[in-house]
This record gives sequence, structure tokens and C-alpha cells, in this order.
Amino acid sequence: MIKNILVEIARIAQIQLLKRRNDKKIVNLVQKIQREHDSMMWPAEMIQIYHCVQSTNNLEGDLAEVGVYKGSSAKLICEAKGKKILHLFDTFEGLPKPTKIDHNFMHEKKYAADLDLVKSYLSSYKNVFFYPGLFPKTAELVKNKSFAFVHLDVDLYRSTLDCLKFFYPRMVKGGIILSHDYSTLEGVKKAFDEFFRDKNRGPVIKLPTSQCLVVR
Repeated sequence: MIKNILVEIARIAQIQLLKRRNDKKIVNLVQKIQREHDSMMWPAEMIQIYHCVQSTNNLEGDLAEVGVYKGSSAKLICEAKGKKILHLFDTFEGLPKPTKIDHNFMHEKKYAADLDLVKSYLSSYKNVFFYPGLFPKTAELVKNKSFAFVHLDVDLYRSTLDCLKFFYPRMVKGGIILSHDYSTLEGVKKAFDEFFRDKNRGPVIKLPTSQCLVVR
């Protein structure tokens, strides 16, 4: 109970600080979305998503998110993407089975969400497509696409690695892959560090939030 109160106080303080440094309309949008779905992301992490999407709006290529959950970050992407196409991937039945690398509080079926409710939540936005099921099997329909921005929030080592193997070769020049939990979940960090150990791939940029990003 005390921990939850302290977290909420910290979120409010972060919001106030963000309002001094960012467009207040964007910060208010983040607040609104967090209230709608009690988003587990910190406000600064959501601001990062919004700015990354906007920075790729002039690039060719579609957008994608793997790990949609209840749709909070997807809604933020929709608000920033303009007319671009957004592909949303999630099992909508919760996490697949973790490996020994993953944190012990991760378990199969955690973070399940109702696909119909998420579709309803995002129904006012155009050019949004859903791919329920286990990635990368669900990516078959987009294997010939190129991507300007990809957001990953998949929590697990194998899922993160599968996403990087699929999307990185399909990113346009200047495209961004942004991931949640790089500094908080060992499996996510291991997947990024392994994949980008290849000297022909760009560096992983660790952000002050829990996130990391890679620019193609």
C-alpha cells in the first residue's frame, strides 16, 4: 500500500517536471492515457515513444508494436503517427513460456488482454492492423514490409531476440527500434546485447528511462 502511494507520488512529480520541459499538450495526453488504462509505463517513457514516432514521420516505412497489452502505448503511437500504417502484434493471451534467463516474476499467461476491448479502444484511428498470436509466426503477412519505427514491450529474452531478428533487417535508414525494460529485465538486455554484438550493426543506446533504442 505504502509502495503504491510512493510510486503515485513519484509519477505526479515526474509529470510536473515534464510539463516544464515538453509541450504541455503531449504531457496532458500521456496523463489522459495513463488514467484510462492505469498504464504501467512511467510518463517519461511514454513521452519518449511519442517523440521517437514523430521523429520518423518523414521516413518511408510502416510502424509496429509488439507487446500491445491494453493499448496504452499503441494509442500514443496513433496520436503521433499521422497517416502512417501501424501493425500491432500480441498474443492477447499473455506471455509465452519464459526461459531460465528471464526474471522469476515473469510467468506464462501474464499480461493477458481482451483483443476486442483493445480494438474498441483504438477504433477511432485509421490504418491500424492487429495480428493476434505468437510472434514471429504472426508476422508472415508483413514480411515484405519496411519499417520506420518499432516499439517492443515483450518482457522476455526469446521474444525480444525474435523481434530483433525480424525487424532490424527491415528497418529503413534512420528508422528507430525502441524497447521497454532494457535496464530492468535481464532477458531483454541480454537479447539486445547479443544481437547487436555484431560489429556491422548499430550500437544500443541506453536511455535514462528503462528503455533503449537503436537507429538503423
